[in-house]
Amino acid sequence: MRKLLVMASLFPPQKNGGGPPVSIMNVVQAIKDEFEIYVISKHYELGQKEPLPDVDAGWNSFAFGKVYYFPYGQYTYGNVYRLIEEIAPDVIYQNSFFSHDDVFPVLYYKKKHPQVGVVVAPRGEICQNRFSKGRLKKSAYILALKMAGFLKGVHFQATGDDEKKDMVRYLKIKPERIYNINNFSVADPAQQTAVEKQPGSLRLCFIARIQDTKNLLYGVQQLQRLTGDITYDVYGPMENPGYFDKCLAVPLPENVKLNYCGSVDHADVGRTVSRYHAYYMPTIGENYGHSIVESLLYARPVVISDKTPWNGVNQAGAGWAIPLDEPEAFQTALQTLADMDAPEFSAMCDAAQRFIYDRLQVDGIVAQYIDCFNEI
Repeated sequence: MRKLLVMASLFPPQKNGGGPPVSIMNVVQAIKDEFEIYVISKHYELGQKEPLPDVDAGWNSFAFGKVYYFPYGQYTYGNVYRLIEEIAPDVIYQNSFFSHDDVFPVLYYKKKHPQVGVVVAPRGEICQNRFSKGRLKKSAYILALKMAGFLKGVHFQATGDDEKKDMVRYLKIKPERIYNINNFSVADPAQQTAVEKQPGSLRLCFIARIQDTKNLLYGVQQLQRLTGDITYDVYGPMENPGYFDKCLAVPLPENVKLNYCGSVDHADVGRTVSRYHAYYMPTIGENYGHSIVESLLYARPVVISDKTPWNGVNQAGAGWAIPLDEPEAFQTALQTLADMDAPEFSAMCDAAQRFIYDRLQVDGIVAQYIDCFNEI
């Protein structure tokens, strides 16, 4: 059985890292019987110093394998490299391309041990909308790695055709070095519940990091002209309190309520989203969008931008994927949902769940991960 080392500075029980910790956990749980799995992560939340609850610093054993959590201040190049040497993996699955505190030790290890397979999953960092922010600095970073010979023999993972094209464009690598394997999500049927729907009432939710790329401010602005009893509940780590203050400052009519509800554990996402009529996030761009997928898995329609892989919701009757330069279309979609009666809403919920199950094909995706880590 091959040793697979997963480098994941964002990994459960962390919950402030958005989708990546969920993606990585889904992978290791799905392939645990095929590999001897080790994970290296941090014993603190993104932007914090306090130890994580329910796990110890150092090695922890789980059903899928072992995880080493570094305490704050100890996640250094030298410490990470020495731990990789101790594990002596056959394959390294590096999550994030710009997380230099683990990328550098991994690529240096690869250079010293060329027989070791390395797959880098940038988790959307190379997508055009995100790469364009600080593009010169990022391009210099890529050039430096290439000149040092650190990218020789390294493969990458894209999670869709658009991300793969962006990798070829910005990393200047051949398509043959890129595995195009989707993320996937799984649902817990016990968490799915029905919700009452009456015309003139709409409960919306947002579950994501609160920062500008999720476009919450734009989303709130589109609520200003809606009629009916509208509630928009926002869940997620407050990465940018000043940004949320701008959302609160949007003058909303009395019939529209905006609430911040704190963070939600991933284990409770299904139960949470099931309490609402729809998921609403006009994001600037997602290479996957876990909260979108999980809303669909739990039979809730979505109102999103057309900057995600899920534009097919339009044709499937599972929600709306709308260009960001069409604010009126967002308003129309939301008002349509608000005016919807119970039978119409039930039909859309069924369509949402059918659409995502048809698209995900989880068993095939898991097989792709196994093949990738075995052949590299």
